[in-house]
Amino acid sequence: MAGRKKGKGRVILKSAIFVIVAIVLSIAAITIFSQKPPVEIIEAARKAIAEARKAEADVYSKDELAAAEGKWQLAMDEWKMNNDKNPLFRDYEISLKSASDAITMAKEAKVKSIRVKAELHEYIKKSIKSLRVSLSYIESVKEILPLNHPVRKRVTPVLLKLDEAESAYKRDDLITARNIIDSIHQSIEKLKDNTADILDNYFKSYPEWIRLNEEMKQWSKTHSSVSLVVDKFSRKCIVYKSGKIIREFDVELGINWLGDKVQKGDRATPEGKYTITVKKSGRNTIYYKALLINFPNAEDKRRFNHQKSAGNISRNALIGGSIEIHGGGGKGIDWTDGCVALTNKDMDNLYSLCSVGTPVAIVGSLTPLDKLLNSPQEIK
Repeated sequence: MAGRKKGKGRVILKSAIFVIVAIVLSIAAITIFSQKPPVEIIEAARKAIAEARKAEADVYSKDELAAAEGKWQLAMDEWKMNNDKNPLFRDYEISLKSASDAITMAKEAKVKSIRVKAELHEYIKKSIKSLRVSLSYIESVKEILPLNHPVRKRVTPVLLKLDEAESAYKRDDLITARNIIDSIHQSIEKLKDNTADILDNYFKSYPEWIRLNEEMKQWSKTHSSVSLVVDKFSRKCIVYKSGKIIREFDVELGINWLGDKVQKGDRATPEGKYTITVKKSGRNTIYYKALLINFPNAEDKRRFNHQKSAGNISRNALIGGSIEIHGGGGKGIDWTDGCVALTNKDMDNLYSLCSVGTPVAIVGSLTPLDKLLNSPQEIK
């Protein structure tokens, strides 16, 4: 009986030893053969992505950042899935590879973001400067155009937009600044070209204006008498006597003074060589005193008929008339229907200097265009 108990104890002891050995071997096998969870590299990938975001990769290199984040998410998913498996069957290879790829992509996204932002910063800086130059030209032209000219209406919206772009640039909102600049760039350049064309076409008559001025000067010298030149751009009525300037008066013009008068009702002041035909005062004029000129003259009629024949104006259009140099001015703006207005005080002086038959030349400008644009502040 004692021997049987002794044998049974040995069996139990051997079984216990076997179990212990099995457990030890299992632990050893797990230690030797199982893979270590890729915690450190996944954390490194997360930090790399955070660094890329800090460099605004989510703004300037979206695709690259999205790819890095996709790889990091795959690494996380693979890690979690393997954590639920038996340690002997865990495989972190995909997780490791994905985390490594995420680090590489995040670094590339950061580098690209820094480069793209720097390039965009420089592009916006140069664009704002360039557009400011274009707008400066347009603004200088705008100041010498009629108050109701379309250029004035078109320049204000783009100027406000450019201010908005510059504000976005200053607060480092480069995407908004770029989008605004791209939306107005073409408009500003087109407006600049249109504005330049308006004045270039108008100033094609500059040699003729200078010729008329010389003619008036020479006439006054030859006849030892008075002749007048109205300079639209300077808003001056120049009085010549015996070949010299003896007086200059400020004037106001028709609302649409830029360009020659085309037809009745266009509120434009005509250009050309005229003669005073009637002197009016008292009840004969509503503008204190007035000097009626012979508009339309033969050249005006020829041009008007040509415009009609070419279909540029209506067949029912009228040429107009009753253009005067008169009082009632001093309003500080161009307001007449095509006449030339002086203050009543200046009109008294001019009226006394002129006679029926006094020649009058109305010209666009006696100053070349480049000088007008270089000193717009001198032009009223």
